[in-house]
Amino acid sequence: METHPLIVPDVNVLVSGTTISNSAPSIVMQSWAEGVIEFATSEPILDELQRVLAYPRVVKITGMEGKSVDKFINTVRQSSSLVPGTTPVSVSPDPDDDKLFACALEAEADYIVSMDKYHVLSVTEYEGIRTIHPTDFVRDILQISRAA
Repeated sequence: METHPLIVPDVNVLVSGTTISNSAPSIVMQSWAEGVIEFATSEPILDELQRVLAYPRVVKITGMEGKSVDKFINTVRQSSSLVPGTTPVSVSPDPDDDKLFACALEAEADYIVSMDKYHVLSVTEYEGIRTIHPTDFVRDILQISRAA
């Protein structure tokens, strides 16, 4: 049986993936929708997603408000491996980003996909879980070339 990479997408990937077409985050989101990869998430990550999607500048970019935000979050929740995300982890320079590592640890994820080079990508690996930028994930793991 074929196994698909299990990733924990950072909120920045989830938001960018819905707004910037033909970008690496959008290819990550499309690959998830097509079942090429699997997502793992947790309520702390989904809570952050809810907060970020409510920022006025993000609403302006995404055009998502109210029920469309709820629908998106529920889709992510229902189509992902949902873990508590409560394992105490202290690995990121920003303690707020430790929730990504806790989720990945609990879900036994292969990767954390993030664009945060200072707080997430600076931790190149944790307990066998690799952090990776969406561009590198698309090129190296999904092996998709964006060349036109």
